[in-house]
Amino acid sequence: MCVGSSSMAADSMVQLISYLTAQKPNEILGTPESEWVDFKSVPPSGPYDLTTDKGKFELAKDVAAFANAGGGLIVCGFKAKKRPSELYEVAEKVTPFERKVVNTDSYKDVLNEYVRPLLKVKFYWYDHPAADPTASGHYFVIEVPALPESERWALVTRGITENGQFVKGSWTVPIRNGDTTVYLRPDEVYQLVNDGLRTRRAPDAAPTPAADRVRSREDLRVTLGVEETPVLFFQSVPDHPRGIVSGMYGDGGLRDVLTHQSTLRSPYGFNWSSDYKRPEPREGGLLLAEPPRRGLLVESDGTVTAAAAATTDMLGWAMERNSSSEGRRISVFVLTEITLEYFRLVDQHVLPLVDGTWTHRIVASEFTRPPARTLAPGDDPTFPLLGSPQPATSNDWNHSWKALGEPERDAYEALRHIYALFGLDITANPFLDTDRVSTAKLLETK
Repeated sequence: MCVGSSSMAADSMVQLISYLTAQKPNEILGTPESEWVDFKSVPPSGPYDLTTDKGKFELAKDVAAFANAGGGLIVCGFKAKKRPSELYEVAEKVTPFERKVVNTDSYKDVLNEYVRPLLKVKFYWYDHPAADPTASGHYFVIEVPALPESERWALVTRGITENGQFVKGSWTVPIRNGDTTVYLRPDEVYQLVNDGLRTRRAPDAAPTPAADRVRSREDLRVTLGVEETPVLFFQSVPDHPRGIVSGMYGDGGLRDVLTHQSTLRSPYGFNWSSDYKRPEPREGGLLLAEPPRRGLLVESDGTVTAAAAATTDMLGWAMERNSSSEGRRISVFVLTEITLEYFRLVDQHVLPLVDGTWTHRIVASEFTRPPARTLAPGDDPTFPLLGSPQPATSNDWNHSWKALGEPERDAYEALRHIYALFGLDITANPFLDTDRVSTAKLLETK
């Protein structure tokens, strides 16, 4: 498969990652550098020459700058250039490269030493199309999370001279501004220090969870008639909603997507599709509900809320053949597949409708209501369900993360939080491949 010659440009982190995942790097050409993306070509020494102080500073500076400006991506393997008609540099050429020029352990060491606070930066590799006769290799992406307001600002613990040498005892606070990096001035740093001291003297205030649509979950619970039932909710909310999403009801719009879902199995599998229900208009959005088992609500601004009952009709499918079992056991297979199916639907078809970052959330409600819901490590055992199931430890388990935009990775993050509810590590799930859910392993299960 050759890389096409046309370019569409990516207008969000989610879309850019989706192009790399689909091995369509040329679709990224024309994308301008901005507050959320920086492109780097790769000389023989790699994107950053970590054998020099200058290279170490550049890496630390770029990562800290994105953390201070809402998070972003450093995408290595693209040459960027400013065109006469453009305000910013744009990706104009793909330059994939060999993995050997990047040692991710060295990158982690530099960031751990020279950036404060410590950031949960992630590294990802993406393949260039193998059949392209003009180029070969890989693309390297550094994903930088945004720092919460309560932890601002990230700083680099060394300054640097014009000759590219570290200056001991100095530090700097970089901020991504458009396609460039600026630095806090001394008077701004002074003001921040004094503001921080005043805040410390004030009573502590509890932070409000970001993008938490509690009412949407409760409305869906009532619609499904599961007010007294343990329910697992999935929720995805744009961090910066922009009003009504266009094309909700048009040809090829979300209503068509929900009506004709591409699922791993038939509509009778563990997914959000239905063979006899159709999505209904609901206050500018869409509702697809099968009471009392499951339901999915898309609001007018793109927010998605889904609910799956933790009963033998849904999450506990075929798990209570042994009448002597205590509690209501959740099927590992059902839980994993319906989680992946949620993110296959939302990451691929909803997130691209609203530019910017999104927040995914899982909420396990009433899981300790007697009899408590349980989950066991490993695969679902055969009858009579031998194993060591662990009971849920909270009735209101609520956790969120910034959407990654890849279904397998977001499903992994969701399951990681769900497993912790039962005192289990995510590695106890048999359907994983390192940091993602494995579709192939799921499909092996009949």
